[in-house]
Amino acid sequence: MKVPVNWMLALSVASVFGCISREAIKREQYFVEGERLYGVYCANCHQANGEGMANLYPPLHFPGDKKRFIQIVKHGLEGEITVNGVSYNRPMPANPGLQELDIAEITTYVYNKWGKETSYTPIDTVKKTLRDFKQSDLR
Repeated sequence: MKVPVNWMLALSVASVFGCISREAIKREQYFVEGERLYGVYCANCHQANGEGMANLYPPLHFPGDKKRFIQIVKHGLEGEITVNGVSYNRPMPANPGLQELDIAEITTYVYNKWGKETSYTPIDTVKKTLRDFKQSDLR
C-alpha cells in the first residue's frame, strides 16, 4: 500500500513534536522570532554577535534581573554607562513601536544566545515590568 508523502511528513513532524514540551516549543518560537527582531532593531549598534561597535556602542550585558533589560529595550537609555570597564555615552533610542510580545521574544533570544539561559521570557513578565516602569529605573 502506498502512503502519500504528505501523510508521512505529517506523521514524522507529529512524532518529533510529540516528544517536545510546550515550553520548549514556545522557547524555540520566541528564540527564532527574537533573532529576527534583534536583527531589525538591535544589531546595527550592538552587532550580530552582541559585542557592540568599538568604543561607540556597548556590548550587550545581562543584569541578573531582566527588568532593566526589558525597560531599556522599550524606553531606551541616555547618559553615560560603563560596560566591562569601558564608558559609553551615546543614547540608545526608545522603541515605542515594539509590542510586549516583541520584547519578550528579543529578551528570550538575547538571554538564550549570550546570557546562558535556556527558557523563554513570558509575555506576562514583560507586561508587568512595563506596567510598573518608572523613569528613574533607567538611571
